[in-house]
Amino acid sequence: MTSKKVQGNLEQLGVDMNSSQMHVFRAILTAAGGTNKPVAYREISSSLETIAKKKFTKAYIYRRINDLEENGFITGDTIHTPRTYTITESGVTKALEVRKQEKLSASLTKRQDLTTRLKHLRSIKTQDLALMLHEQLAGNSTIEGSLMIEGVENVRSTIIREFADGAKEGDTVRVLAHTSTLADGLGPGGVTELRLLQSGFRGVKVMGILTPIGQDPLDMKIMANHLAPMVEVFQQAVNTGNIHVKVSREPINTYRIVSLNEDKMLLYLTHAKESDVAALIHRKDNPGLIDDALRTFDDLWESGIDVLELLKQIVQKQQTP
Repeated sequence: MTSKKVQGNLEQLGVDMNSSQMHVFRAILTAAGGTNKPVAYREISSSLETIAKKKFTKAYIYRRINDLEENGFITGDTIHTPRTYTITESGVTKALEVRKQEKLSASLTKRQDLTTRLKHLRSIKTQDLALMLHEQLAGNSTIEGSLMIEGVENVRSTIIREFADGAKEGDTVRVLAHTSTLADGLGPGGVTELRLLQSGFRGVKVMGILTPIGQDPLDMKIMANHLAPMVEVFQQAVNTGNIHVKVSREPINTYRIVSLNEDKMLLYLTHAKESDVAALIHRKDNPGLIDDALRTFDDLWESGIDVLELLKQIVQKQQTP
């Protein structure tokens, strides 16, 4: 194997033979005259200056020596004085093997991440992907005044622009919906839910309340089916501590909204599976309506059943022998 090919293989492991660290490694090897021969700082310093044809500070050389020792390329003798450093073939082999395993692990993690992303993209409808692309290209220009929104895609685009992407760290997004929208229309989870979940990664607090279809408030099968296409993102978002989901204890005919803080909300005007009519309302235009909707939300939240806590308890029971 040629020297150039060896250098290329080492670079793939993250070992740059032209780095200052490797220059000191070479100086140690040259000063020792081979492996398994200990050398002290003075010999290393002299060897490095001869190779580089210039002087280096003591602090500079010791930093590189410490790095080499931490990475396993050299072994330091802390017992004898002055302290000596040794290069062994087994030590270098072990250090390279560690690098190899780290690179392999990182590669597998990246591969798994790409596989998950590809799986999620395949589960999203083509029109949803087009909507995401449009939002990225058009930017996040919010609507200043209240207005009616017509058309399924326009409603969903407004949710993403005004609430999911429009929220900043420390903001609170509230979602109040009927479980039937998961069962009949929006499920499996779509791009709007995905973007709301992803806002949790930016420090946005997302609170969701579902009102049940019948007397049984919890239909875990409906939720599982809805979340299946984006389960990995959902789990990661929940781990941020910013995602909270509850179910009201009894069926109730009430608002279906998405709100940002106390500033504005989107009020669905139908309970259709994919609502094509909604109103974007800013506080300055109708503070009473926003306050009443948020009071309703807070009342339902106070008495609601914590879905995430319930899921944790179920998992713990399943894991208990």
